[in-house]
Amino acid sequence: MIKTPYVLFTRIPVIKNEAGKIFCDRLWAKDLCLHLDYISDFRLCCPVVYSNDTHGLDEITEFDIGYIYELRKDYGFRSVAINIFANLSNIIKACKEASIVHSGGAGWAFPLSFYLFILAPFISFQWVIVIESSDWMFDRRYQKISLRKLISHYTHKIILSGCVKKADARIFTQSFYRKYFLKKEEQRTLIAPATWVDKSSLTSREVVEKRCLDRKGKPIEIIFPSRLIEDKGVFVLFKAIKYLKEAGIVMNLTIMGSGDLENECRAFAKKDHGSVNVIYRDLVKYGDEFFSVITEYDLVLILNLKQEQPRIVFDAFSQGIGVIAPDTAGILDITIEKENAAIFKCGDPENLAEVIVSMVESPENARRMGLKGLDYIDGKTHINMHLDRQKFFSKVLSYGQND
Repeated sequence: MIKTPYVLFTRIPVIKNEAGKIFCDRLWAKDLCLHLDYISDFRLCCPVVYSNDTHGLDEITEFDIGYIYELRKDYGFRSVAINIFANLSNIIKACKEASIVHSGGAGWAFPLSFYLFILAPFISFQWVIVIESSDWMFDRRYQKISLRKLISHYTHKIILSGCVKKADARIFTQSFYRKYFLKKEEQRTLIAPATWVDKSSLTSREVVEKRCLDRKGKPIEIIFPSRLIEDKGVFVLFKAIKYLKEAGIVMNLTIMGSGDLENECRAFAKKDHGSVNVIYRDLVKYGDEFFSVITEYDLVLILNLKQEQPRIVFDAFSQGIGVIAPDTAGILDITIEKENAAIFKCGDPENLAEVIVSMVESPENARRMGLKGLDYIDGKTHINMHLDRQKFFSKVLSYGQND
């Protein structure tokens, strides 16, 4: 048990209503609760939004959070400029009162780690940094070049590299991030994929085998559950379906999600795609409802154009469903090609179509991949992720702890 003051810095807001009760996103509440299992003096430094609209949020008022250092939420670049000194003041206070600080590499307009990088030479604390996303990374193969994207890319790359090197404990969700920031250095590092699946959500081999038996002889069902933005490969999917239509492939494909390209996806689903039946489906709440939906399908399709490690891979495996996914670093770290995943060349719609055709022609592979995925996720639940972190902290940090 970590007994010294531990402050988690995040851009994820909490909501406080007029009665003084505190709420946050359901998944964030779940994650906070697991931190409290091994940190006795846990504190938060995050944006606090005052509102009585708490629909769909979980109350965390009774959580054993020692203190919340309130930040102002940034909504645009003007608010960033207005809030920067007020936020810096509270961040300084949080750092002075902390023994251990914990920050990440994400957050708009920049990660709170940037503040800690500036303060580290002047305030004594042990630093835990978690790198689990890379929205800021620019890849000219899939993105149009712009000055804004280049500035964001190199600013993050330079400052986050400094943060990672200064940190006492470095946690990465995939090996690519460790190599990107530290090259060959592996001291004080942990590779811990971010999985949010609970053991209670895992299905059984018997359920998977019965499900596959019931579907035998029916057209293959593939679902693309995603945030509907360009970086998630939406346009790659559109082009791939044209190839599948020309090939006369019989299959059903469901697009499920929301985002900037939602209207384009809805319109695309209404078009004639020959024997490829494309359906648009509204997004459902993550958890049991989401798992219930994806078990209606044979395969989960992932099309990410960036190196991130999507949570949906673990979600699919937890239900005994194989994935069709790109050969990005984040995917390759947690899949085994031709066992629990069918891998295609990232951003290549023709190769994607070829992989889908191979799955349609050999549907028994979907069943085999699903069972292998279920085997793979054994021991890789959300609580296991936190247990791995706790063991890691005990090796690389110094703090008061119980016997």
